[in-house]
Amino acid sequence: MTAYVVFLALFLAAYYVDRHGLQQVFLMVWIPIFLYIPFAFTAHIPMVPIRTFSQAAIVPIIYVLFKEKWHLIRLGKLELLMAAYVVLRVGADFNSRGYKDAQNYAFYMLSCLIGPYLMGYYIINSRRMDIKTAKMFVLIFLSFFPLFIYEAKFWMNPIFKIMGPLFPNAFSGLSMRYGMARTAGAFEHPILACIMIIATYRLHRWLCWSGEWKAKQEGWLGKIQGWLKPFPFSFEVQITIILIIMALMTISRGPGIGGLAAGVLVAAGNFKNRKRALTIVCLLFVLGGYGGKMALDAYITPGEGQEIALEAQTMLYRKIMVERYTEFVYQKYWAGWGLTTVPVIKGMESIDNAFFLMALQHGVIAPAIFVIMFVYAIVSQIQFGLKSPPGVAPLGFTFAGIYLMCFFAFTSVYMGAQTEPLLFLLLGWGEGIKARKPEPDESGGPPVEAPRSRWRALETKSQVVFDVQV
Repeated sequence: MTAYVVFLALFLAAYYVDRHGLQQVFLMVWIPIFLYIPFAFTAHIPMVPIRTFSQAAIVPIIYVLFKEKWHLIRLGKLELLMAAYVVLRVGADFNSRGYKDAQNYAFYMLSCLIGPYLMGYYIINSRRMDIKTAKMFVLIFLSFFPLFIYEAKFWMNPIFKIMGPLFPNAFSGLSMRYGMARTAGAFEHPILACIMIIATYRLHRWLCWSGEWKAKQEGWLGKIQGWLKPFPFSFEVQITIILIIMALMTISRGPGIGGLAAGVLVAAGNFKNRKRALTIVCLLFVLGGYGGKMALDAYITPGEGQEIALEAQTMLYRKIMVERYTEFVYQKYWAGWGLTTVPVIKGMESIDNAFFLMALQHGVIAPAIFVIMFVYAIVSQIQFGLKSPPGVAPLGFTFAGIYLMCFFAFTSVYMGAQTEPLLFLLLGWGEGIKARKPEPDESGGPPVEAPRSRWRALETKSQVVFDVQV
């Protein structure tokens, strides 16, 4: 019965949307609930598909969104791909597990994929909302920093410690590496936490390039800015350092590699000649991918008389895991085994590849459509970013970088907890900015000079700080 507390989110969102409207309920209710409260905290009520706080909070928001904006909703290429993806996965699940389970999964897709996509497209509908949304993500992750420190020291996230008694079956996802705790925060797994942090970091960097951190902040951001004032560096550099430390505390390789690739791609959008920079970036990706593949093969293949390193064993596990589970893919090539009914090989219970797991669950067409969505989103955002005025940091490149980072990361972890809804929120947000009419002040202020080098020294009153451009 204590798990029924999840429905408080529904009533809070309904009250807030009635009093303050869609944009405020999105910023002040849904985003905090989505990020603060783990998806592991679930309620299971017969005939009711709502499971998590985030799902409960989104119900009244989507109802009002459809009521007010249904006439604005249009189906483009990405929307059609997403519709095919959802219908295929729900249909395959119905074929594998039956109506009841497929019904619950359909509601999950509505509340955690379609719902966030629609909010990203139709609620984040102006430059002002771009800035407010990005700042809200940054604010919440700044508040996570002391919680990460607590978790690293005591091996328990405070959110789980406080709310755990209400959900006795929930788990924190804490793991160890190098004898240290890998922090997972409210995101169930350190790799998933790192994905969320890097996505927020990229939004933060866009705010930096747009000059949004140079002024005195309002609300809780203003308070944090005041608390950090005695410390070295500017506020934007302090945020950069905090987010990087948080990402490092997860001790996660996959998102880290993806984050570096994302940084290189986003940096191309900040050069005066974006097309030339993009060509160089593509060449670097090809060479880096080939070199990385050779280095990985050498790393996980011990020489004669040598033992494979402990860290290499986790990479080797993924390679062997795919080889072993491929037999199950061939057995149900088109329809898959179902969301929760995939056969399990003893000792290989963890399927650490979101695309491969998708093929096992719902057939090979599902990940194929998902990859097409990724490719379309990345390419279209780059094309959109290339049209941005010179000297303005294009938000399209930021979205393309986040999508690219997620693509890398999901080859090494399942797509779980908040990561899947975040991705679809960003997909909708990215499509929305492409469909907008030009605003009077498209840059949100004076044009920001495009960086011409990776590191740029900024002289302040008595110190020199470095603005990280990637």
